[in-house]
Amino acid sequence: MTRVQLALNVSDIDAAVDFYTKLFATEPAKRRPGYANFTIAEPPLKLVLMENPGAAGKLNHLGVVD
Repeated sequence: MTRVQLALNVSDIDAAVDFYTKLFATEPAKRRPGYANFTIAEPPLKLVLMENPGAAGKLNHLGVVD
């Protein structure tokens, strides 16, 4: 299934994972220190969270993945 990939810079990975876990009612598909990703069925989305508190903006990158 083709999905939109949205990668976000977050300042607190644990707080962000808690928020998106509740929002999408699913646990991350992958989790490492400073990193998590969610594979969402509806809408077809791969949400990537990267702990990067010094980032100039919230958007890290966008893409389309299979």
